[in-house]
Amino acid sequence: MDIKDIAKITNGRLINPEQPQKIEKFIIDSRKAQKETFFVPLKGENTDGHNFIQNALENGSVGYFSEKEVSFPNGILVDNTLDALTKVGKYKRNNLQKAVGITGTAGKTTTKELLKLVLSQFFKTYGTEGNYNNHIGLPLTLSNIPENTEIGVFELGANKKGDISELVNILEPDITVLTTVGDAHNEGFGTFKDIVEAKGEIFDTGEFAVLPEFFLPYYESKLINYITFGTESDADIQISDVKITDIGIKGTIKYKKEKIILEIPTFNKAIFHNIGAVAGVLYALGLDPLKPLKILEDFKEIEGRFKTINKGNLTIIDDTYNSNPLSLKNLIDVLNAFKEKKVIVIGDMLELGQHSEKLHREIGQYLLSSNIDKIYLYGDEVKFIKDVIGNKKDLKHFSSKEELSKNLLKELKNEKAVIGIKGSRGMKMEDVVNHLLNA
Repeated sequence: MDIKDIAKITNGRLINPEQPQKIEKFIIDSRKAQKETFFVPLKGENTDGHNFIQNALENGSVGYFSEKEVSFPNGILVDNTLDALTKVGKYKRNNLQKAVGITGTAGKTTTKELLKLVLSQFFKTYGTEGNYNNHIGLPLTLSNIPENTEIGVFELGANKKGDISELVNILEPDITVLTTVGDAHNEGFGTFKDIVEAKGEIFDTGEFAVLPEFFLPYYESKLINYITFGTESDADIQISDVKITDIGIKGTIKYKKEKIILEIPTFNKAIFHNIGAVAGVLYALGLDPLKPLKILEDFKEIEGRFKTINKGNLTIIDDTYNSNPLSLKNLIDVLNAFKEKKVIVIGDMLELGQHSEKLHREIGQYLLSSNIDKIYLYGDEVKFIKDVIGNKKDLKHFSSKEELSKNLLKELKNEKAVIGIKGSRGMKMEDVVNHLLNA
């Protein structure tokens, strides 16, 4: 693909065209410019990417979009740079054999990474990098689909109603996957019913749907071809006997009369729920839904998502990427299964709106029914957890992550313990992980 190809796809006008050069990657950050990149300047609330066109070219980019008449070489004048990027993304997506779209309150990234690993046994596979799953990230991801890619696996994120619909219209997925539904981003969504409806927007298109058996009643009326997964006896793909071992999580996946037992090197019990979704996609693609899953025993943990780190007498479970009630309860359940002293460090769950107090109090009740030994809190909203627990458990609330970490190390100096750390993205609870590792 060169400048002329892009101009044709986007109906743009060339600006000072020079010798056409091959374009391998689209970027939106001029600092990432290098040979064979194409710069897409976007307008934000505080900055305008057009101010960095020259920087991108000086750093190696071979072309750029612009909404303004400029004099730099190898530009393409367009009405809207994001729309132009989206057109390129759609063009690239149409060259795929199949596109899989994944959404859900939790487990999107894990399911995507599991699916990429499994499908790589059969196809040239590509997927969302990191969490580029919004109205900017998806077009950028699609625009960077490598040549000859056969299957694409893409995350679709949402903060409010209509977001998934917008992304579905861009991606037009052949196979749609719902991981789970729970409270998160309530400020944008509103009620749980609103969240259910918003996540269901993924089923407005596609040839085949994969979803939890538990949520089938919410969406069955709009589905034609589908397969369900879950621990329920009615699930098409059944998950059972999930338990923690010395090296990770062991469990059974069953389809009809066939079953496979897997031991995955992570302590995330919810990963078997994600594997159930992967099995559903295999079925949708006409593949054996079970045998290809064996490769998952070599799965590598994802940064900030149940990554296990050992330091001396401590086992640290870094689940700091984000938090909501569903995923936080999963961490509590995992800690419960350990024999060692169990410690949990919790930062605020953000973006819960008017439901924040209620949902934090529910976590307090959940902790009371657990066998967690020590609870460390950081933030403002976690005060509601503290209110519920009171002096019924060993609990401490800190205003500084550094002080929290120092106290934690001091109290566990001579004890073998497992520490689960979690909080919403804005709380940056990975700071606690770093304090513990660097002490």
